[in-house]
Amino acid sequence: MNTMINVEWVKNPDNNQWFDLLRLNLESSYFQNKEGIYVIWYASPSEAKVIRVGQGIIGERLKEHRNNFQITQYSQYGQLKVTWAIINKAYLNGVEAYLFNYYKPLVGERAPTVIPISVNPL
Repeated sequence: MNTMINVEWVKNPDNNQWFDLLRLNLESSYFQNKEGIYVIWYASPSEAKVIRVGQGIIGERLKEHRNNFQITQYSQYGQLKVTWAIINKAYLNGVEAYLFNYYKPLVGERAPTVIPISVNPL
């Protein structure tokens, strides 16, 4: 049986756009202990490609990625975008596995092996 859950991907409430990873205020109290799944990608007029899929305490993980040249080097191809979804901790590994298989991100690898839990894509 394939489990599917519907997640709410977070957008900027001011303009209904995806967040800019490099300009996002990760010090905001909003991020305190927020745990979930996230997707980082670059977007240009001609293409968009997922760079990283991950899970954990969102603010902390995004700070790490923002300081990782393996990820930020892709800003030369377009603006680095990010979104996340707050989901039940029990589903994080399965959802991350699904998103990793779905998007085939440019950075990172998927381990451990778990049964993917499908979610609605971005």
